[in-house]
Amino acid sequence: MSWTLPTGVYKQPDETEGRTQQDDKSHSFVYKGPYSTLASAADGFETGDEIETGWCYSSHELRRVPGDLGVLTITCMPASSTDGEGETQPLKDIWSIQAVRNDVSVMAYCGVSPGANPLRGLIEAWMKEPDGELAEDLSFRKPDGSVFEISPQEYPATVALIEKIRKGVESVIRFYAVVIRTRTYADCPPACLENIGFIDTPPAPAGTAKHPSGLTNAVTAHQWLKVRDDAQQLTDGNWTRIEAWWGIAKTDDPDDSPWDADLYGVNRWPMPYVVGGGDPT
Repeated sequence: MSWTLPTGVYKQPDETEGRTQQDDKSHSFVYKGPYSTLASAADGFETGDEIETGWCYSSHELRRVPGDLGVLTITCMPASSTDGEGETQPLKDIWSIQAVRNDVSVMAYCGVSPGANPLRGLIEAWMKEPDGELAEDLSFRKPDGSVFEISPQEYPATVALIEKIRKGVESVIRFYAVVIRTRTYADCPPACLENIGFIDTPPAPAGTAKHPSGLTNAVTAHQWLKVRDDAQQLTDGNWTRIEAWWGIAKTDDPDDSPWDADLYGVNRWPMPYVVGGGDPT
């Protein structure tokens, strides 16, 4: 709500400007009038009340002066503004990029080409072989009782990966790029929980010819999954909206989607998955 000056209360000329510990702008307004009137008005303030045009209540201090008068100092934060399309604008918009560890199974090295890729079927059959001597010879027994040898000449990539597994390697360390956007608002953000768990590109700020944006270049080089979008009110009455995206580097294959579209795309599989859609029953 907007505050209307009570009868007998007058705005004073000694205003002050400052910044909070969160580096947000603040502005203090001073009013003088009957102490009881100011005390009653102060009791009714709520965070976000508009005190002066463009400034909302954050805190106050009431001081008694001679003549049963009072001096009320109200500290305010900037009110939310809107752009030409009516969208609420943040007080601050901060971007960052970092990395998060992702441990990937060694089976991720497997493919479908016997000569060029490790073959998962052969590796898993070898891992399940209970006869240690057969396993040591890179062999396993088939259901029909015959012995199959994983030949280094015929399956060089498969043997190479088996040697890693023999050494105890189960996973490899990789890293996802992480882009984080933190926006500060005077009021509750207009939206949150948007596109969580879907392939989504961060709307990173574009650079200029003089100051190119490395963040924009990183966004272009990766495909992104949105993993966070939440809002929280701060102790000073402002709100933050924090969004985050995980990125996997794109490949040279235009048909390759680093994030599986069947699992994370707009038309991702339902749970339970039904071939062709429809009722699973």
